Amino acid sequence: MFSMTGYTKKDFKIDNLKFSIIIKSLNSTKGLDISIKAPRYLFDLEPAIKKSIDKLLLRGKIDFRIIELTNDKKLTLDLKKLRRHIKMLKEVSPDSDSGQILNAAVSLPDIFSASSFKLTTDLKKKLLHYVDVSILDLVNYRKKEGLKLTREIKLYIKNIKNITKKLTLLEKKRIQYKKDKLLKKLKSIQGTVNYDTSRLEQEMIYYFEKYDITEEKVRLGSHCDFFFDTLKEKHSGRKLSFLAQEILREINTIGSKANNFDVQKYVVEMKEYIEKTKEQLQNIL
Repeated sequence: MFSMTGYTKKDFKIDNLKFSIIIKSLNSTKGLDISIKAPRYLFDLEPAIKKSIDKLLLRGKIDFRIIELTNDKKLTLDLKKLRRHIKMLKEVSPDSDSGQILNAAVSLPDIFSASSFKLTTDLKKKLLHYVDVSILDLVNYRKKEGLKLTREIKLYIKNIKNITKKLTLLEKKRIQYKKDKLLKKLKSIQGTVNYDTSRLEQEMIYYFEKYDITEEKVRLGSHCDFFFDTLKEKHSGRKLSFLAQEILREINTIGSKANNFDVQKYVVEMKEYIEKTKEQLQNIL
């Protein structure tokens, strides 16, 4: 299981230029949300970077940055490109002010190039290699974080299963208490009220079935077992969230049917554990 959160930083050098790649990953409900920031002369690499992120990271809010660490680098203005852009902008908007057109043309990313760095095909491959290495580092970070989350979530679900076993022992006492209370009430009115014995038996059966939580306990145990099995699968965050909701539904039903203070205390404990589980699952891929 992998976490959606992570961080990695890698420094490297190409042709006397020093770079740093920083990737931050946060949980997101919108699938994959990518933000890429890089020097202007690396603008052409962004589609390839996005493709690698999309392939390896799958989900999360991704902040990807390439930073040049060289201090003495100079940017060269490509005058031919600048003139072409100015001409094109004038054709599109002939009534615009010349200063506005110049500002718009200068803001385009492809008119500057690093005088000490020519982005050849070979250098693109080298840069993209470091990009892939950095992304894989983040994947490994996510995996380690996922293992921590898995251990924590397992403990929560295990606690719910243990409480379910306690409920089984408590249930016998609860049912017996209800029976004794009902029989005591019947004895107190015996001889003073006429009633149909057969009808009374039917009503008593209905009464005890109404407050019986055996089915809910069985389903709760099954959901927990299925949850443990699903934890072994890759990228199961959405599935686990659905199972957590089903577990919560059974816990709520037990609470509403039990009508017993001791059972309610256990229900509160289980709800606390499943809410913690749901909170942690928001970070799961």
